[in-house]
Amino acid sequence: MSFAEIAGLRGPIRLLEGQLKRGKLASTYLLTGMRGIGKRTLALELAKALECAFPDLIEVKPDSESGQIRIDQIRALAGGMNLTPLRGQWKIGLIDEADSMTEEASHACLRLLEEPPERSILILIAARPHRLPATAVSRCHLVRCFPQGIEEVKRFLQSREKLDSASASIAATLSGGRLGVALNLHRKEQLSAKNACLDQLLSAWRQRRLEIPLGTAPRAEVEQALEWLAAWWRDLVLLKLQADSSWLIHRDRAEDLRRELGALRGGVESLLSRIERTYLAQEAVQRNASPRIALAAVLSQGERG
Repeated sequence: MSFAEIAGLRGPIRLLEGQLKRGKLASTYLLTGMRGIGKRTLALELAKALECAFPDLIEVKPDSESGQIRIDQIRALAGGMNLTPLRGQWKIGLIDEADSMTEEASHACLRLLEEPPERSILILIAARPHRLPATAVSRCHLVRCFPQGIEEVKRFLQSREKLDSASASIAATLSGGRLGVALNLHRKEQLSAKNACLDQLLSAWRQRRLEIPLGTAPRAEVEQALEWLAAWWRDLVLLKLQADSSWLIHRDRAEDLRRELGALRGGVESLLSRIERTYLAQEAVQRNASPRIALAAVLSQGERG
């Protein structure tokens, strides 16, 4: 048995493979780490290793409208996990983005953690485990997942996705060493979408336009957009300090960055202030603040400010 479809994550894979070989699996797991690292893929590979049939895998995701997991979803999950497995030995419950559960859903999940059904394994996935109740976290076997690293992601994209060195380097760098993010940038052709989003933000920032289409986008998209904006300011800092251009995150926009540097108002301190405000807005969105209001807080500090 091996987790052959996963690149990187050697520590978590060794841990789970060891437990499988010894037959000493936990009844509940909490997989933590940044978005796009491969936590859900790891959970699905664990289900595959347990020969879990498709009907015996019950997955819960945030509601598309509210972006949260509701109590009725957790109750349905609990009901399904109490049923006898159709094949094999296990029923597996998977709560993706568990940190988006409502307070009522969190309480229902805690009851499930306290009294797990027989022959069941519950896997929670969370990029922000601090938002889960401490009592729930304490009842889970914690599996920490870390970014695979830019060079490893680049090698994967070249060997498995057949990208040329330059394209692989751009996707790996933009991903921050997270394979899932890099694959989305490549497979879903998100590079152009990234640049369109970035241009929208920069144009609105320069003109102090507080209401932009991105304000009604899903929360995860707004978080990612703010991360790209902070990276833009960071790249300008590096160019201002005459750092090596290979350190740029938006290296596909190197010429645009240099043009902006030439017309830049203020110095490094001003850019660092922009970075700080952008990350504060991203944190606010992560804490369930209104994406529209968080974006407005960044865009109100436009070029005339």
